[in-house]
Amino acid sequence: MREKKEFNFAQQWIEGLARETGGPKKWKTTSVLLVMVSILLIGAVGSAPWVWDYKLRKDITLVEQQISALGEITNQVKQLNTLKAQAEEQQKLLDLMKKSTREPGPILENLKETLPIGTVVNTFSLQENTLNISVTFPSPVDVARLWVSLRESEMFLEVDNQPVSLQDKVQTLNFSLKLK
Repeated sequence: MREKKEFNFAQQWIEGLARETGGPKKWKTTSVLLVMVSILLIGAVGSAPWVWDYKLRKDITLVEQQISALGEITNQVKQLNTLKAQAEEQQKLLDLMKKSTREPGPILENLKETLPIGTVVNTFSLQENTLNISVTFPSPVDVARLWVSLRESEMFLEVDNQPVSLQDKVQTLNFSLKLK
């Protein structure tokens, strides 16, 4: 059979263009595909606030759990601080009790070591942190030695210097010394 040839060049030109572009069927497929993609894109953009809200709620619950865990640690730190404060108060009380109940025996023994040879302790009294003592010295040089030895002993806060007679005779002096 022979093909019939058409001499309608306009018709041939339209058919040639349709073959090159894929025809109206291809255009319909691409337009449907573009419509579907645009609908999906609009749907994704439209659902973004709800997805973001869901993410924020999850993050908030996670942070609240971490805060509750830190709350327990905070309670333990508060308890530790109160226990430290109680321990410091008890230590202060112990120190005060030790200072107020000093035994005069060891203090007198340390004082005897600082006294020059030949000195005699006449009276000795201890009241809280104050030591009252009356000492008899054979010479004024012994008084100077006592002052120096009391300062070097570091048992007392301050040592008061009393007037001393420079005559070579026995002297009795009363001291009031504050213990450290």
